[in-house]
Amino acid sequence: MSDLVIDHASVTHGSTLAVDDVSLTIRQGELVAVLGPSGCGKTSLLLAIAGLLPLQEGSISVGSRELSRRGRSVPPEKRGVGWVPQEASLFPHLSVGENIGFAVPRGRGRARADRIAELARLVGLGALTNRAPNQLSGGQAQRVALARALAPRPDVLLLDEPFAALDTQLRTGLRREVAELLRAQGTTSILVTHDQEEALTLADRVAVLRDGHLEQFGTPEEIYQQPASDWVAQFVGDVVELEGRWRAGRVTCALGAVEAAAVGFAPADGDAVRLMLRPEWIVPRHDLLAHAAAGADARVASISYAGHDAMLACDLTAGLTVRMRMAAVDLPEVGEQLRLAVQRPGLAFPTRAA
Repeated sequence: MSDLVIDHASVTHGSTLAVDDVSLTIRQGELVAVLGPSGCGKTSLLLAIAGLLPLQEGSISVGSRELSRRGRSVPPEKRGVGWVPQEASLFPHLSVGENIGFAVPRGRGRARADRIAELARLVGLGALTNRAPNQLSGGQAQRVALARALAPRPDVLLLDEPFAALDTQLRTGLRREVAELLRAQGTTSILVTHDQEEALTLADRVAVLRDGHLEQFGTPEEIYQQPASDWVAQFVGDVVELEGRWRAGRVTCALGAVEAAAVGFAPADGDAVRLMLRPEWIVPRHDLLAHAAAGADARVASISYAGHDAMLACDLTAGLTVRMRMAAVDLPEVGEQLRLAVQRPGLAFPTRAA
């Protein structure tokens, strides 16, 4: 097994350029999430890696094996690439064991049976190998699909939104178990998803696509805390956006003089900028935050309770409303007066063109 290298890959659907000059190196054993809105090229990239769509430009390789380039493509069945689809797509007339065994290379009966049993145990279905697909829950069916994809010991495993059809509680538990299993197996994996939480909680690194282009590739922390563009900042997570003026590494805005990092440009003192903050970066000021920006007075206008945390809408005396996220412990009451501060540097972007 070796790194998967996607080098300046472009893919078209008819006359539409679905993937445009994308380059990624996915390390052996790494789990990478490909995140983006519908129609951004996520599935097209997966299909190209699987050999189901040709490349118009660039190349795809695993180690020293070149899988694709323009005019040349290794057949899908010879690529060493596994696929877990959004729907489990099990053969209804075959048992769990027979569905898994469909992808186990033919060989001596005992060795093949042992491999099927090993895979069933691996995904937690060791006692269900004789069960029919229509007797399985949605999560169990996806486990069978995963075992089947792992059966031939692929160099790369592709997961095309495999948890999207499951209910929230089942999805949360199953995706965590699958990620742990893939890491334990050392399987190089690519997860396509439009679910930001899924990408940030599961992946070692995240590739964010927009209109076929790669906007950013980095760790979940880098994507969330240090987005490469205002679009990534707004797409991945919540943002509070304020107008302000740049001066000596700070943005003067309705929340006071907030320390900030300029992203993608070099503002001069006095330039108008847009300051972006995550709601959890805004906090009630108290003695422990004596180092924070001066802040602003506000009144709690509403509270959206979510169990583990809450989103507060706060009206500033400047006439603006900002949102702040707090742990749902000792929440203030609606109407309560607060002094707000910003506990970490914000992100400064250029103003939008008129």
